[in-house]
Amino acid sequence: MRPILKLAPGTYINNIDNSQIIIDSVYNTYQDAKPALIFNLGQFCSYCEDAYHQPRDLHVEHVQPKTLYPDLETKWDNFLLSCATCNGTDNKGSKDVDFNEIHLPHLNNTFKSLVYKAGGVVEVNPNLTGLSLSNATNLLNLIRLDKTPKNSCPGDTRWRKRSDDWNIAEIYKKKYNSGTIDIDTIVDLVKNRGGWSIWFTVFKGCDEVRKALIDEFPGTAKDCFDPNNGYEPIDRNPGQPDPV
Repeated sequence: MRPILKLAPGTYINNIDNSQIIIDSVYNTYQDAKPALIFNLGQFCSYCEDAYHQPRDLHVEHVQPKTLYPDLETKWDNFLLSCATCNGTDNKGSKDVDFNEIHLPHLNNTFKSLVYKAGGVVEVNPNLTGLSLSNATNLLNLIRLDKTPKNSCPGDTRWRKRSDDWNIAEIYKKKYNSGTIDIDTIVDLVKNRGGWSIWFTVFKGCDEVRKALIDEFPGTAKDCFDPNNGYEPIDRNPGQPDPV
């Protein structure tokens, strides 16, 4: 899962119509925060990473559910972007989220928390231990990215999209290595399709492509990757009990 860096309240940004807006710490309604979130993070679900070309198809996601934390309903610090499927997974809206017990893309290096494989498979990183293992597991269970054809409901086809993305990424890696396509083509395709973590995984060993995937996608937490080691993921919060 792509680790993201949210801009701080008070930051001025240029809107798509060249008007200037400021990120507020509190909004009149949570829906009012969507333009700033899209500018900050891109038009992608913060969890499954699918691309959405119409802003109306993305939800302002409450990390800590507004049903349990009504005082956080309009606060910037409690917002991410989510698709309808991730936002409506099981009873997510009523599940308590304790930041000390879960990995989240704006707080941890969630690319290190989870691993992506062929066939649409998402698993907890087997190299994690202790609190990091527990918190990564809680993230996977909250968003249910581990659902497969065997346990998905008819409306949840995220696994199929991931499987398709993996297959396409492998094809484009072969094309890139043969010199028939360039980095810009890959970046444009990922921006159109989404699936950032899958492409970043498949293109291991192609440092220049990995760098572009970090640099060209808004809100990617650059400090979560080591440019001296193939842009492999590194701890986001070193020195803390859960450093991932």
